[in-house]
Amino acid sequence: MQLYDLHTHTNLSDAEFPIEELVEVEHAQGHILGVSDHLFCCGIYTLRDVSTYLEILSRYPVYRGAEVNMEHRFNLPDQLDDQLDYVIASVHNMPDGRGGFVPLSQYFSRRSGHTQQYKKNYSSDMNRYYLAYIIQMMEKTFSTQRVDILGHATVLPAYDELYGTRFLEQWEDAVIGLCKKHGIALEISGLWRAPRMEMILKAKEAGLLFSMGSDCHNRLQIGDLIYVERAIDEAGLTEDDFFTPRRILA
Repeated sequence: MQLYDLHTHTNLSDAEFPIEELVEVEHAQGHILGVSDHLFCCGIYTLRDVSTYLEILSRYPVYRGAEVNMEHRFNLPDQLDDQLDYVIASVHNMPDGRGGFVPLSQYFSRRSGHTQQYKKNYSSDMNRYYLAYIIQMMEKTFSTQRVDILGHATVLPAYDELYGTRFLEQWEDAVIGLCKKHGIALEISGLWRAPRMEMILKAKEAGLLFSMGSDCHNRLQIGDLIYVERAIDEAGLTEDDFFTPRRILA
């Protein structure tokens, strides 16, 4: 099966390598590549920055993607939106239920192995509330903004702490239901080894499309789709089960 790495980053946002290196390594691995740097953070803050980013991507044989924070509004003017092949929406800050958010940057850094330092900034007693508010946020985002792919859906500290509970199984079912309702692909992440295989099997049974992504930020992570390949084998996924951009790469 042809592998597509659609969730990647460069030093145009928060990765440590330039786009030239990403293209070289991914193509050497035989992957079809999409670049999905963060919009409205991490170096790409304004519409002018977005326009410059898209112009740079147009110079390379890659799909033009973007990753956005689901907790923020991210609609683009049609002129820019039409240049994007896909949009990945991901949760990077948990809603706290009081109108604020719990930043997850330290959690992501520790879980990805970037640092061992981590100071817990949320209450375990609120885990079910955090996840319930995330479902509400997904519903609102999917209904009002362009989303093609749900990025690293289960990479959340509240999810980790509730692992194995009936509540979490029901939460996964709700996520799958929202993706099905709105025609959004569920990402299988190489970096995060997520979602768990049981959720992937449930999503396949529900008829969801999936997407592949390494979510690379450092050089060793470029093109790491080992977990994706494992999911393909264990869940019996075929090319028809995956989202691919419509544009034909030159």
